[in-house]
Amino acid sequence: MKSRKLLAIGIAAALTIGFTACSSSASTSSSSSTSSAAPIKVAVVLGGLSNDGGFNQIAADAANALKGQGDIDVSIKESVTTDSDAEAAFRQYASQGYDLVVGWGLDFSDSIFKVAQELPNTHFVATGSAGILQKSTANVETWSYASDQQGYLTGWVAGKTGLSPVGVVDGELAPFNEVSYKALTLGLKDANPSATELQPIFTGNWEDANLANQATKAQVASGAKLIITAAEGYTPGVLSAAKDAGIATIGASSTSSSDASDVNVGLVTIDWTPTLTDIVNDVKTSAFGSKSYNSTIANKGLVFTDFNQVGAAPQLTADIENQINDLAAKLASGAVTIPAVQ
Repeated sequence: MKSRKLLAIGIAAALTIGFTACSSSASTSSSSSTSSAAPIKVAVVLGGLSNDGGFNQIAADAANALKGQGDIDVSIKESVTTDSDAEAAFRQYASQGYDLVVGWGLDFSDSIFKVAQELPNTHFVATGSAGILQKSTANVETWSYASDQQGYLTGWVAGKTGLSPVGVVDGELAPFNEVSYKALTLGLKDANPSATELQPIFTGNWEDANLANQATKAQVASGAKLIITAAEGYTPGVLSAAKDAGIATIGASSTSSSDASDVNVGLVTIDWTPTLTDIVNDVKTSAFGSKSYNSTIANKGLVFTDFNQVGAAPQLTADIENQINDLAAKLASGAVTIPAVQ
């Protein structure tokens, strides 16, 4: 699944490695408005739908937020699935005078760099796994996210529910989410040392809700009181089974199904608006190029959203948001560190 693979960003480990102008930028210069100058033209090329409730919507929401503020004019191209189509879209937007072209997907990175070399007067953004943070050029800025920290925070919030055992239901275990799940275990234990984990179930399919429903029922039969999942096509099946069993979930989008508000306590996701704001400022101030950005807990690029206080997780109250802010501050100051996982 192209959009999910991008989460590779990871995932093989957008670990906290060094890079230029990055992790702190999402929360520093982003606080200044970009609206002091005329809107620039921004194009965002997605590997899926802009309202998928998952990875593609992250980029679309950020672009639409800046458009709503009058900072940019935006065009979003959805469901681009081949290298040739991606390259054609990048060239077309450049020929139409777009100031910034974003390739939102791991599979687009090679195409971005190829087209950017041909068109040095257009600004591009390439997204990918941790290694991409070292590859920015004069007209390509790069972005990734700390997938280990995404997993850690998900596990940390799961621990704060006090629920145990904890089960996982997902589509596949692959290089792009393996690090995240390893870090999830660390976060769970830091927040609740007595919590136990069941053997995770990966159905092998990102879209099949029936398989996910059966997998969730199997976790419930093994004693699960909390299911950790993701915002994917299969997610309604997880939520339905959890609702029937009277247990909680974490990791689904509120738009996954009507059952989300009954069982899902929230999810850790990427807020790309601060980063896009910084990148747009780079274009407007002629400071664009040779920069990389990484979304982390500390710079508020990774956030806990869609909070619901559900009956199956009464211990998790609205104070969790303050606790997460405190964790972010401690990570930013170095008072707390997340152990590296491989």
